[in-house]
Amino acid sequence: MKNELLSIGEVSRMKGVSPKSLRYYEQLGILTPARVDEHSGYRYYAMSQMIVVDVIITCIELGIPLKSLTNYRKPDGLLDIASLLEKGRETAIDNIRKARASLAQIDSYLREAHEQSRIEDEHLPYKRIVSRRTIMHAPWQNDRFDAKNYLSLTTSLYNRAAQLGTVPLYQWGMMRTPREEGAQWSVFVEVALEKEPERVKNGSTTLFDKSSDEEITISTTIEGTYLGSRLRGVGFDQCFHDVFHMAEKMDGALIATEVWTDELDPRNYIVELLEKQ
Repeated sequence: MKNELLSIGEVSRMKGVSPKSLRYYEQLGILTPARVDEHSGYRYYAMSQMIVVDVIITCIELGIPLKSLTNYRKPDGLLDIASLLEKGRETAIDNIRKARASLAQIDSYLREAHEQSRIEDEHLPYKRIVSRRTIMHAPWQNDRFDAKNYLSLTTSLYNRAAQLGTVPLYQWGMMRTPREEGAQWSVFVEVALEKEPERVKNGSTTLFDKSSDEEITISTTIEGTYLGSRLRGVGFDQCFHDVFHMAEKMDGALIATEVWTDELDPRNYIVELLEKQ
């Protein structure tokens, strides 16, 4: 029987797990040695227990707390491998979703940073092609800019995005409909949807955030060619005041967003103002 068992050192080398960790698993009651020598105290494990070690390693990689594994022990003390792997599968899927969300945010930032670098040295005003983007936006009720209201609406949009399971990206700001359509301002946050609803593809869908009494809409930006300029100021308050002032002389659809530089400095705020051509 002993010849069919693996010593703690052999298990350690086979699975890349330290003897100290194997003893810790034993203390938790999730990996009990098949045999413990009563004289030397040496621990031995059966080959069939190697799958238990593999499952424990998988749980560690997935971030599942080892102490929670005790909840998956059967009446005989052995781990319920099938139930534990079902939990692991759910966690892995959730980790994939989070990784995709992070990747969407990173890609969004890199695309915008690359575009801003490209147009940085161009003469003002410059032309820029804006692609179709999915956004969440809330109506702006004032005739002029107010920093406190802007921050409140932006916070509502981020909270609502989390509730809906959408991924808020690194692009946010204000937009205005063309003057012929009422010149209505909104605060917006770009989002990534795992599956875009049909009603968003064909127009927009309006939600109501009861926590803040705000009307929030999911729709898309107006794609096409825009004429762009940059406004600089100490903080976003000054920049957006300038945006509203310039907008009084503009008739087209407008988008105003922060410009990202290599070194973000709140004392040197830059807003890009785009007007649809």
